[in-house]
Formats: sequence, structure tokens, C-alpha cells
Amino acid sequence: MIRATLLALLLLPLGALVARAEDAPAAKDAPRPAPVVSAETIEQAIQRGVAHLVATQKANGSWGGPAPNLHVDIYAPTPGSNRAFTVGASGLALSALVEVGGDAPAVQTAIEKGTAYLLANHGVRRQRPDTLYNVWSHMYSLEAFARLLAREKRPEPRKRLLAAAQSCVRWLERMEFVEGGWGYFNFDEQTKDPGPGSTSFTTATGVVALAMAKAQGVEVPDALLAKANKLIRRCEIPGGSFAYSYATRLWVNLGTKGNINRTQGSLARTPVCILAWSMTGYEVDPKRFPQALDELERSGHFLRIARKYPFPHETWFQNSGYFCLYGYYYASQCIALSPESARATYKRQIAGHILGMQEKDGSWWDYQLYETHKPYGTGYALMTLARCRP
Repeated sequence: MIRATLLALLLLPLGALVARAEDAPAAKDAPRPAPVVSAETIEQAIQRGVAHLVATQKANGSWGGPAPNLHVDIYAPTPGSNRAFTVGASGLALSALVEVGGDAPAVQTAIEKGTAYLLANHGVRRQRPDTLYNVWSHMYSLEAFARLLAREKRPEPRKRLLAAAQSCVRWLERMEFVEGGWGYFNFDEQTKDPGPGSTSFTTATGVVALAMAKAQGVEVPDALLAKANKLIRRCEIPGGSFAYSYATRLWVNLGTKGNINRTQGSLARTPVCILAWSMTGYEVDPKRFPQALDELERSGHFLRIARKYPFPHETWFQNSGYFCLYGYYYASQCIALSPESARATYKRQIAGHILGMQEKDGSWWDYQLYETHKPYGTGYALMTLARCRP
């Protein structure tokens, strides 16, 4: 998920430039039956995923690392970018173990080690004036701390978790873009206060993490949330999609360049954006949640086609591999906000797709990113399946 800005979009590979919307593969016209998904198959997949995370945790409590891929195409100045990726992926892996890992001693040991690692390493600094991958570190560390706070009753550990979560909030305040919200590239005006360059989905990710932390007693400035939500609102496009970023919000009718802002290019952004509003008290039309889930089922093949492609934005509607599991993770959180009569169907649909993506070693991944793709992908997938249990 960690890629693409105005510069990246302007420098798209040839594959994306020739992938016209009118040539895109369409889903079958006839309604497809919901995948047959049982409680047993979901639990088996969860157990395999948990076992993978426990087995691949590093000695220092983290997941992932800086080992390069056979092909590394993203702009990621070292060593700061690698640290940001590792901390963010570790936050997601730890969150997954807290949510679905169970009480097995090996899992509890992994949680303790992962917690100690995040407490000591969550304060990731800005890599360079033009690169802010550390926003992902703070957002997913904050989610992990919120989940840990929800179950921790002991005074001293709670005190440490609250202090760390508060630190993440302060970092996000420092990294706030001038137009509100967050992005992870700042190529134009390389100033202390970054921007312009905020993206709708990064901003929504931050709002969700901040809302989770606020629910656990962490102090979150109302102005920070208000400005972020306003940015998301300004990225909203009539018809229900969300522009990739504030800078590209007017690209809807610019041919191939604007495909990323169409409904099929917003499949991974729409759920997280409306979820962010809902979690922070903004009025959201209740119909929007089932509409987003229905569209994800109808057009989700565009996300799944992009999975494992080595170049970002190479496929239809400029979807990237790292959009896939991210999109399903936040979509699964919209199930509980949809009509009760439809929830079982949405659970079967999303679970069916996630189960089909699991690797032989029990992991999930959608975009090869150094050694962090399996930890973050498995974290997303496990928490998605947890919300799809019958």
C-alpha cells in the first residue's frame, strides 16, 4: 500500500497507460453465487495464519526486515524507509495476534515480544523532506496500542501503552499536511510542515486509528480529526468514489489518467473513507455501507487482478497490488454497519476471496515489499477473516 503520488501517476508504466477502462475485463453479467464458506474453513485459515506469524517473528519482537526483493521499484530512501515499513508491518501483525491469536502460550509470548518492540521503536522519524512513510508506522502502531489497551487491566502496562499511543498522536500532529490529513510523499514543497500531497486513504487510515485510540482514553485533538475529515470530504466524487488524493480530485474526466478516481479505482478507498466518518461522529447515509460492499463484490476482480503485480498502478483503473488486502480489511469493518439481513452474505463473499488468497505457508501477501509483505498482508487478512466469522 505504500506507493503512488502525483509523480508516480505521471510516470506510470506502459501497461497502465494502455489499460483503458473500456477494454477492462468485466464481471459476468449473471449473478454469481456466494462462495461456500464454513466456520471450520475460516478457523483453519486463521490458525494457519497465526502459526505463520508466530514462526516468523524476529528475535527482537518485530516482523519483516530490509532484505531487498528481486525487483524493488518504489522510492524508498534507506535506512529510514525500511524501519518505517518494519514498524508498520509489525503493528499490523501484532494487532492480528491480539484479535485472533487465542490464549496459546506461544501466541502470548509473541504478543509480549511484539508489544515490547513497538513500545521501544514506534517513534519513527520522517525519512527525508520528501518521504513520510513513518505516518504508516504511527497509524498502525496506534491501532495495536488501542487493541492492547482494550484488554490490558494492569495499571503500569496501561500507563506505558497510553504514553506510547499519545506519542503516536503527537507524531501524526507533526506530520499533518498543510491541507489537512496525511500523505507519504512531499515532492513539491519540502517544508517542515509537509504538503500539499495528502491522500484520501492515508488520511482515512489515520482517522480510524485515532478514533480507536480515543475510544481507549488517548487524547486526540478535535481539530486534527476535523481537518482530516474535511480533506476526505473534499476528495469525495459524486457517485460514491473518492479521489486518490487532494491533488488529483479533478482528474475524473481526464481519460486514462483519471481512471484511478472512478468507482473501480476507488474500491479500496471507499470503505475506509466512509468508515472514518462513521467512527468520528460524522453523518453517513446508512445506504453507503452496503453500496460500497456490493460494488466491491461486483468489481473486486480489479483489485484481485492487481495482486502481486510488481509495478504499482500497472493494472485496470490504476489499481496496485497493495490496494487489495488493505481494501478488504476496511471493507470487513463496514459489514457491521450494513443491514443485518445482508451481513451473512457479505461475510461469505469477503471470506471466500480472502481464503482463496492464502499461501501454502499460511501467509497472505499482495505486493512484494522487502520482507514486510507477508507480515502486513497476513495481519490484514487475519483481522478481515475475524469479522467474517458466521
